[in-house]
Amino acid sequence: MIEMFNGALTLNRNMMLGLREAPDGVRRGFLLILLVGLLVGAVQGFNTMIQTATPERTVQNWRRELDSQVSQFVLTSNSPATADITRVINENKEPFFTMLEELLSLPTPLPRPASLLFQLLATTVSRPLSYLSGMLLAAAAAHVIARQFGGQGTIQQMVALGSLSVAPHALDALAVVPIMGGTFTTIAWVWGLVVLIIATSIAHNLDAGKAAMAVLFIPLLLIVAGLFSLCMLLALLVAAVGG
Repeated sequence: MIEMFNGALTLNRNMMLGLREAPDGVRRGFLLILLVGLLVGAVQGFNTMIQTATPERTVQNWRRELDSQVSQFVLTSNSPATADITRVINENKEPFFTMLEELLSLPTPLPRPASLLFQLLATTVSRPLSYLSGMLLAAAAAHVIARQFGGQGTIQQMVALGSLSVAPHALDALAVVPIMGGTFTTIAWVWGLVVLIIATSIAHNLDAGKAAMAVLFIPLLLIVAGLFSLCMLLALLVAAVGG
C-alpha cells in the first residue's frame, strides 16, 4: 500500500499499469482512499476537538473568525454601507457571543467528553466517504468523455486508477496549520487533478491531451453553464428594475 501511495504521488507509470491489469485493482484503490481519509479525518477531528474542548474556547474561535472576516470586509470596501454594517456587527457581537456561550454551557444528554469523542469519530469516518464520493463522480465523468475520445478502458480500470488521485489529499491533514492551511489544500487539489489526468491516460490508452480534456470537459461545461445562467439572471434583474 505504501508503494502504491508513493507511486501515485510520483506518477509512477509502471505502478499504474500494474494496477490497471490487477484483478483486485478497485479494492486496492478503495483501501488507499480509506487510509488517506482516516488519516486526514483523524487529524482534523483532533484539531476540532481541541478547539471546542470548552464553551469558552469555542466562542473564542468564533470571535477570532468573525474579527478576521470583518477585517477582510473592511479592506475590500470603504463605502458608507460597509461602515454601517461593521458598526452593527460590532454593537451586537458581544451579546451574541455571550448568549452562545450560555447555550453551549447548557447540560446535554451526554457528558461533554463523550460528545467530543463522538464528534471526533464522525469527522474521522466521514472523510473517507467524502473522498470516495468525489472520486467516483470525477472518475465516472472522465470515463464517459474518455470513451467518446476513443478510450479503451473499463469503468473498473478507471475507478481503480482514479482512486490514486486521492493520495495527494493526504496534505489536507495540514489544513489545520495557521495561514498555510489553504496553500496545502490547493496544492493537494492541483496535484490530485494531475494524477487523475495521468490515470485517465493510462486507463484508456489516451495521450495526455485527450485525457486532460476527458477530465476537464464536464467541469468546464458546468462552469460555462453557471456563468451563462448568472448572466441571464442579472439581465432579467436589470430588465425588471428598468421596467
